[in-house]
Amino acid sequence: MNEFGDERKLKLEGLLDPETAETAARIILDAEPIVLGITFWNCFRPWNVPERRICDNFFFLTVSGEERVTVNGEERILRRGDAMIVPEFIPHSFGLADGCGASQHFIAHALTGDVAGANPFGCFASPFLHPEHTEAVLTRLETIVAVRNTSPDAAQSAMKQLFKELMLEEARAGRFRFSVPRRNDGRIALALAYINANFAGCIAVADIAAHVRLGEVQFRKLFRREVGMSPAACLQRTRLVHAARLLARYDLPLAEVAEQSGFSNECYFSTAFRAAFARTPGQYRRYIRGR
Repeated sequence: MNEFGDERKLKLEGLLDPETAETAARIILDAEPIVLGITFWNCFRPWNVPERRICDNFFFLTVSGEERVTVNGEERILRRGDAMIVPEFIPHSFGLADGCGASQHFIAHALTGDVAGANPFGCFASPFLHPEHTEAVLTRLETIVAVRNTSPDAAQSAMKQLFKELMLEEARAGRFRFSVPRRNDGRIALALAYINANFAGCIAVADIAAHVRLGEVQFRKLFRREVGMSPAACLQRTRLVHAARLLARYDLPLAEVAEQSGFSNECYFSTAFRAAFARTPGQYRRYIRGR
């Protein structure tokens, strides 16, 4: 009893097992998807997208009709409210199912904010899912696409939140687990923070090693062991992800995108971008905006 009567605070301690609670905390704190675009499509026969691999994470949710999709060779027929989430570089295809003449769907593209961490889009137990509150999700997606016409930043923020909610929903059902544990070495956290703060400048691996007070050779070994890639690859990937974000959001000249992303010149930037994303920067900009 208290001054308001008989009310009792519950901590819901038994709601989540320790692993699920840790996963949920990591989704909330660490998952930082960078939404590149969210679009709504009407499609009519003979529409079909053959198998492909793309450089970002791909979200697809059916609104009407029946759509045949494959992910890594596994086939499904999607109907209203069914979705697929395809991690970067995983083969997939989609098109109208046999006997279906037209369909509607939402598509979103996203990158991973932490390029050296686990890709959360690859942590789903299955690439195929059906959101629990289907109609609410469909209404939110409609709103996000409509808002994008006047505020792309607001739409991207709303889609980012929806992605995190889908991850949390799947985690509670035991269908989402991070495959890479959090790093324990504080020097790697400092190195990653330094990269994220300074990638647009003229920095090299030696500068990062000096920042964390390690010799370059020792630092390279430690970084690869903890992160799973070399510090040079991480720096390059960070620059490319930033460039992709600029291309998706703004109509900046390519030379300016290169400069703001830490590349010494436009030619080198274009070559590196195409090698990583299988498209030139200009092609990527048109592709991600659905043009």
